[in-house]
Amino acid sequence: MPDQNTEVIVARLAILSDDIGEVRSVMKELAQSVAKLALIEERQTQANEALSRAFKSIDKIDMKLSAIESRVATIERDIPLHKQSSTWVFSALWAAAGAAVLMIVKKVGVI
Repeated sequence: MPDQNTEVIVARLAILSDDIGEVRSVMKELAQSVAKLALIEERQTQANEALSRAFKSIDKIDMKLSAIESRVATIERDIPLHKQSSTWVFSALWAAAGAAVLMIVKKVGVI
């Protein structure tokens, strides 16, 4: 009877040893999977940070573009006034040149 009990215990210990071996191999696979998951998570975090930086850069460019659009609108609004002022300046220059020529002609005695 003790031999039978010993054989049963030895058989059960062998089965238990096999089960522990399987658990160890599964634990190794699980550890590898967790390591891969951590790597994927780190890459995803880096990608999210890169996207955040890109969106901040786009926002800055959008603000600069809005400022430029405002400046262009102001310039386009003032162009007719500048054209009119330019016309007045050229008219004044021609009048001054005509007056100068008239004065020279009078001094010379042509008129």
